[in-house]
Parts: sequence; structure tokens; C-alpha cells
Amino acid sequence: MKVTVSLGSAALVCCLSPICTAGDERSQPAAPIAPTFRAVAVETHKLVPLPYDAGLVKFIATSKETAGTSAVVELTEMPGYKTAWHQHNNCEEAFYVIEGTLTIRVLDKTYTLPEGSYVLIPRGTPHGQGNFTSKPVRLLTTFTPGGFEEFFLDRVALYKSIKPGAPTFQAALDALRAKHSRWVQILGTWDIGQ
Repeated sequence: MKVTVSLGSAALVCCLSPICTAGDERSQPAAPIAPTFRAVAVETHKLVPLPYDAGLVKFIATSKETAGTSAVVELTEMPGYKTAWHQHNNCEEAFYVIEGTLTIRVLDKTYTLPEGSYVLIPRGTPHGQGNFTSKPVRLLTTFTPGGFEEFFLDRVALYKSIKPGAPTFQAALDALRAKHSRWVQILGTWDIGQ
């Protein structure tokens, strides 16, 4: 079977069988398209977690390694950590809970997500997440496309010089948010029952 998809002035023809026919001509399947990046294979347990203001972060696959298509980080958020109410206008964000319990509010609904849970947040969707338990929560976080992981890299650098609670910490974090405003827009604060 052959499927044709119109792409403006061009058309894409896909063969859905090993050999497809068009009239009397015999067509071979198209050669695979070479990706613009190499495969990324990581033994994440061997990565060194880096401390930042919310806990720990491991950079599993950066946008540099995926030619910008995505980025994957592992976050460990400590008890009591809560993000601002925010949205990502230029990427989707997904969480897979590896360990612990994540609380996330997406628009007007709050979810309590135990280990093994998944949530996908479409770009431009207001949300906030936090750890309201007494144990760390560990998350696999994916950004599509990649780029937002640079904000976490800058937060690692910030944490080396200024700790949360220091008089200058909030201003420094706000400066990082402004630097990465392409990826994150702060909308205010939120509560579980809001």
C-alpha cells in the first residue's frame, strides 16, 4: 500500500509494504533517512548527580547530543520544594516518576502521582509541581524540543555560589529565569487546592 501526503507544493510518498507498486513501475522502499545526531545510550546509574537549589540533577541527554530534538534530565526534588506557577511556551515537558510522589497542578486539576506515573504537559499550559512528602521524589524529565535543560545547568552553577535562603538568592534565580525566558514564563504562585 502507498500513502501520499501533500506538503504544500511537494508530496511525500510512503510505501507501507516491503515493495510497493505504482502502475506498471516497481518501486523499492526509500532508503532510511540518516538522523542528524548519533544514538544516545547512557547508564544513568553511572552519572554523577549535581546539586542545585531543588535537590539533584543528572543530565542524561542534552539538546547538543540530540541536535535540539529533545533533552532528558533526572531530577531529585527534596521534600518541601515547589516550583512557581509557570508555563513553557516553546517545549513540551513530560515527567515519569521513578521514586517517591510528585504533586502537580495542571490548569485547574491537581494530580498526586506515585512511583510509575507519567504526565505530559503541552507547551503553553500553566502548571506547577512540588514535593509535599517527607521523602525525595525522583523524576525522569523530558523536554521536546531540547534547550530548557540549560536552565538547570545554570541553576547548578548558581547553587555553587548562592544557597536558597541567602538574601541575594531569589534575585539571582529571577535573573536566570529572565535569561531563559524563551523556555519558562513565570505566572505567579499556586497551591494544591487552588
